[in-house]
Amino acid sequence: MGGVDASDSEWVTTELQDKWMGMSEDEADSLKSDDDAAVEDQNVVDDQAESNASLVEMDPVQAALSARIMYQEASLKKRARRIEEMRLKLQRYEPGQWLVESGGMRKSDFAIPEVTTLLVVGSMGAGKSTLINNLIRVLNNKSQDFDRAQVCGDPGENGTYFLNEYMLNESKNNICVFDSRGMPELKVADGLEVLEDWMVKGVRHGQMVIRTSDSSRVKEAVERKARQGHHKLSKKRHINFVIFVINATTVHKIRHSGDTLSRPNFLRIFKFPLITFKDDRPVVVMTHGDELSEDDRLAARIYLGNLLGVSPVDHVFDIAGFTGRVMEDGDQCAENDLLLLDMLEYALQRADRNLPYKPTLLGTVKLSSFTFS
Repeated sequence: MGGVDASDSEWVTTELQDKWMGMSEDEADSLKSDDDAAVEDQNVVDDQAESNASLVEMDPVQAALSARIMYQEASLKKRARRIEEMRLKLQRYEPGQWLVESGGMRKSDFAIPEVTTLLVVGSMGAGKSTLINNLIRVLNNKSQDFDRAQVCGDPGENGTYFLNEYMLNESKNNICVFDSRGMPELKVADGLEVLEDWMVKGVRHGQMVIRTSDSSRVKEAVERKARQGHHKLSKKRHINFVIFVINATTVHKIRHSGDTLSRPNFLRIFKFPLITFKDDRPVVVMTHGDELSEDDRLAARIYLGNLLGVSPVDHVFDIAGFTGRVMEDGDQCAENDLLLLDMLEYALQRADRNLPYKPTLLGTVKLSSFTFS
């Protein structure tokens, strides 16, 4: 699609001037707003056309993926004007609302939780806590007092040693997310051992996160901070879906260096069987993309999708804004905020579609199998 040429622009200007004659001030402002939106749409199309020119030299598959991502970003800018609709939609969410009845099973046959529980996992410094803070901010349309999750500013520290539960929706307790200790870069097996425990036994707010490889000094310090096992008074939650967070700069470095050490490590975490729900793997959030050039950011997203075996267009959410730092007053990016809500909706849909059957129903099935064997 081509841009509007000069003659078209002059015609539009003359046409608008004619329409404004005799209008009230409010009507004129409304019309001007519509015109500004149309110009913005055209600018997006023109920018996309210019970017498409650089795709000619790419591999055909990469070029096709890049074009789809660019189209997706252009569509996001248009949809961002209606972000309030998406916010209200998620605020009204009820656990199990996206459950699909199939195989002769009814909604009443599933174990629908009171609160849908999401677990955020990733390496330390990936932006897990900042992501949670921004989800709280956007979902509740807040500009201050939204920083609940503790952000670790010192890369030399080991991050949080306790699981922390955060209710995302302040209007009703329907969605909670657990922030977790960063997964180890080298001793991945220790991290997977803890992750297995969470997925099988459930999680509690304030629960200690101690690994086999932790020194006795660290273990003693954490146990002293645990306040005599108060976490056991917290309600146990069973994880309904997982959000996997990874730093875009890490992906960029691996892509260029061919690092054979780090790559298998985060792959082992992502492909850990217990965080896969039927055929649904964790939703992927790529953070810190604003630290890369646009071309490197796009290439990192495509590379990451291919590496993990998921669609870089539909499964990888490139949420660049405000992940590398604490958000400041006045920061605003409607497209980034809408992408956060899109990612949350994706996670909630998958959580609902993979809800387990009720234990009593499973007991009936086992009894029937035993009877006829």
